[in-house]
Amino acid sequence: MRVIATLTVGEKEIGIEGDGPIFGNPDYKKGVDARLRDIGFWLENWRYAGNRGPNNKTGKVFIPWTSALYIEELC
Repeated sequence: MRVIATLTVGEKEIGIEGDGPIFGNPDYKKGVDARLRDIGFWLENWRYAGNRGPNNKTGKVFIPWTSALYIEELC
């Protein structure tokens, strides 16, 4: 599922757009670590929200629940 996670880094709010396999129908056998679901989630194919540049397809970013202000689903 494609989402935008707004999180805090220091005193700034940053939006990161990406594919969150934990939202929707997670398949923990395909690389979603079930041990980490209580402390955060991974976003794959991500980019900074609002930027028109290409997605970062080679890596993934970990979003801890304690830093996430809110998460929006993209249509």
